Amino acid sequence: MPNIFEYATSELSQDAMIAWLMACAHPKEEDAALREVGRSFIRFLLKMRCNDLDSAVLDGDGKLMGYDGAGVVSEVCNLDTQYNKVDVYCRAKIDGRLVSFVIEDKTGTTHHSGQLDRYRRMAQSDSHDEHYLKLIYLKTGMPFPDELDAAARAHFCHVGVKELNRFLNSEMAIAASSDLLQQYRTHISKLAHKQKKARRNWNMDCGPIQYTFAKELKQRTKANAGEVIWKWRNRGGGYWTQYRFFGLHLFWRMDTGGDLRMMVDVRQPKPSNVDVYEYQKAFLRTCHGLVKPAKFNFRRGKEMTVGAIPYPKGREIGEDAAAYSFLDAIAQVHERFLQELAKLRADNATS
Repeated sequence: MPNIFEYATSELSQDAMIAWLMACAHPKEEDAALREVGRSFIRFLLKMRCNDLDSAVLDGDGKLMGYDGAGVVSEVCNLDTQYNKVDVYCRAKIDGRLVSFVIEDKTGTTHHSGQLDRYRRMAQSDSHDEHYLKLIYLKTGMPFPDELDAAARAHFCHVGVKELNRFLNSEMAIAASSDLLQQYRTHISKLAHKQKKARRNWNMDCGPIQYTFAKELKQRTKANAGEVIWKWRNRGGGYWTQYRFFGLHLFWRMDTGGDLRMMVDVRQPKPSNVDVYEYQKAFLRTCHGLVKPAKFNFRRGKEMTVGAIPYPKGREIGEDAAAYSFLDAIAQVHERFLQELAKLRADNATS
């Protein structure tokens, strides 16, 4: 039998799965095993940490605090998807108290445009008489570090595939005789394994790994004020990350697919009197004795490649020791290249 989650991969499909799990907690659920799964799932969400607080909830005054109850779920009062644009909204009676759950669900995308703060304010200002508010940022795609930092600042507790996998593989969840639950467990287990492998081997097809690489490279170089790291996801699903330096005129670019490239943005003000095409010769001199540059197709445009360097093991550059060794070599290329530019500028100024 095919796994439904090989086809139902959108956030809306996952919204439906999360809502179904919470709905199982209703007292009218006839399957006792599924009812216990639903109640345990709500309790699992309630116990999530945020900002070093276990079971972090917001009280009526909007203060973040730790929930002090046992987490006995007796009723699901309301359950909606896309309630005021919130992916999953649920009110449950827990330990005799009303707790509202606001769940923002992501698969491959990230939160944006201040939506988490908006959802929190909406939930705090609605007419519901809950005792506590529980904010959940659930993401089954690999998250970016700054994405999770922003979620925590908005008081959202992060739930990822590691946490979901742990819950779905508990004895209680495994014991429930549900094909849908079994298929979701298999789906999440595969995702958890894939992400663990990608992190261990520094898979540069993954946007968060690219971002980590760029941050590590920035830390290894003499970073100046104004240097930035940009990231984006293409319409086709691939990621790219740029570490921009030299007045944003030059940047390292990491893509889903392809080599590590140094590029020049001719739209940015050029902070030198060096011709752009001299950069390519300087890059080759810089790489000598450190790394072997890759061949690339030169194309004129707004952004042009200065040079390219292949990753040592293809798209997976290796475990930490190998990845850090490669990072150190690229940092040396970076520093040498800036020295070459300084010499070129000085030579051109005197000629």
